[in-house]
Amino acid sequence: MTIVSRQLGERALSVLRRNDTGLFVKPAPAVYPFQWNWDSALVAIGLALVDPARGRQEVRTLLSGQWADGLVPHIVFHPTDVEYSPGPELWGSAACPDAPEVATSGLTQPPVLATAVRALHEAAPDMGFLEWVLPAVEAWHVWLHRERVFDDSGLVAILHPWESADNAPRFDRALARVDPGGAPAVARSDRRHLAADERPTDRDYARYLAIVEALRRCDYRPQSVAEAPFAYVDLTFNSVLAAAEADLAWLWNQLGDRGARATSAAARMREALAGRWDEDAVAYRELDLHGGKEEVSGAVGELLPLYAGVPDQLRARRLFDEALWAPTRYGPSPEAPWAVTTVSKESRDFDASRYWRGPVWINVNWFIIRGLERSGLAEEAASLQDLTLELVRTSGFSEYYHPASGEPLGSREFSWSAALTLDLIDGLRP
Repeated sequence: MTIVSRQLGERALSVLRRNDTGLFVKPAPAVYPFQWNWDSALVAIGLALVDPARGRQEVRTLLSGQWADGLVPHIVFHPTDVEYSPGPELWGSAACPDAPEVATSGLTQPPVLATAVRALHEAAPDMGFLEWVLPAVEAWHVWLHRERVFDDSGLVAILHPWESADNAPRFDRALARVDPGGAPAVARSDRRHLAADERPTDRDYARYLAIVEALRRCDYRPQSVAEAPFAYVDLTFNSVLAAAEADLAWLWNQLGDRGARATSAAARMREALAGRWDEDAVAYRELDLHGGKEEVSGAVGELLPLYAGVPDQLRARRLFDEALWAPTRYGPSPEAPWAVTTVSKESRDFDASRYWRGPVWINVNWFIIRGLERSGLAEEAASLQDLTLELVRTSGFSEYYHPASGEPLGSREFSWSAALTLDLIDGLRP
């Protein structure tokens, strides 16, 4: 490891330490004071090689918010004296069957947890921890396949944009059907800390709250996904779950031959994702369940089956050359040298500054780097890894970044950007 890389790693670790509450690592100093699901899993991945014991604590703390039916919620509201809105009062989890004693949301997030547990185990094996944690992760995956199923493909639906990249333009049409009338009025904490033009609009936020209100009336468990006001087959969520099922199977097999369900689920999901390939668009098709038509979205989720190891090497190379690295789509260009953008620059919805509508995110780059590696494209993965590390060297550990200037956007000192930097530094070739 070079001196520059070591210094960058020390800077990244110091961000995690400053954001450590003693119970969990909060996503950022001010904007997100509670424990978010996939944030904590990505933090645990970064901690695996520098402090695996602390990484396992992160997992334990997250699972203290697991519901009895298996759900691992997207926010766990550990007690704090920080004012945050919308907070636990929006969700009313205490009135829901199966909810834990600690207040939580009623939604979930992309299930990175099994992947984090595997990273921790590979770095510092702890069989006792595996015996404790794997039944909980298994219960969550089983819950997803039971509660979010919409057909026999093995894929699952999300019921709220907050369960993925919330203001991504791929959700616009589905959100437009949601009547924001009756949504509870809340003061948005994010607006106290961050510029309005970098965040979801008030119109979108009202619809997010209206969906929560509708789901709360059925304790976040509609009779079927078709009855939810928003239901979307999100490729980011499903790709993360497919990879996590494979990692869960690997983990179960460390305890004996106990990973049959997860192995089968991973294979089935990969097959279903492969069937969404669009040869002409060089992308995978997503599905708004209430719209009923599979389509290419123009957002980076359409490429994320790469992370799950879905495309063969030939197709993965096409994805890289004609989409990920294409200057007119998601790749670097003279006008916007930082990649990967979260929306194609060809899209009319591309917005270089606003949240999931165009900026570069470190976690998205990390998913893509790992997918390129799985597909045998080591040189291409290294190119994106080098670019990503150069971005954090020059612009710090931000929530997201402007693809033209590299300007840090959203919250500064962002935990998963720091954590995944640690993981990427560890993967540098000598």
